[in-house]
Amino acid sequence: MVPAAHYSCGGIKVDTHGRTSIANLYAVGEAACSGVHGANRLASTSLLEGLVWARQAADHIGENMKKIEISRFNSIPDWNPPLCTEEFDPLLFQQDWKMIQLTMWNYAGISRSKKGLERAHADLEYHAHRIFKFYKNARLTRQIIELRNGVINASLIVKAASRNKKSIGCHFIR
Repeated sequence: MVPAAHYSCGGIKVDTHGRTSIANLYAVGEAACSGVHGANRLASTSLLEGLVWARQAADHIGENMKKIEISRFNSIPDWNPPLCTEEFDPLLFQQDWKMIQLTMWNYAGISRSKKGLERAHADLEYHAHRIFKFYKNARLTRQIIELRNGVINASLIVKAASRNKKSIGCHFIR
């Protein structure tokens, strides 16, 4: 068992309407950090945020948003599937997932250190390069897409943890 759900506990900062710092982007529930429950907000305390902020966000969106013009999306290029030159090996897939999980557990878990986060960054960068190279040439499957997304998310978490100089909530820096 890996405590992946709590790597980024705390969520995206929002105001009382669920608005983020990005225009027209709202976050509620597990994704949001409203400040109601403090830095240690975990799953069991987010019901209030899910109900109240969802209503607040929906009301605010209904009152303030303009209709989106569909013509804005006509410029999205068609997707070109990869050439599919590489075969999928389930053993390599399992190995890559275990590497990501162990890296996050050992270096980006609840107790972190600067050196550990640097090691996690280096390890994830090395494996991300290999995973992206395979991803570009393989026939896409759910497993391959999840693996690519997993290494991207792990890298983002480690980068954010490295920049965070203040320990609050569920994590602390030794």
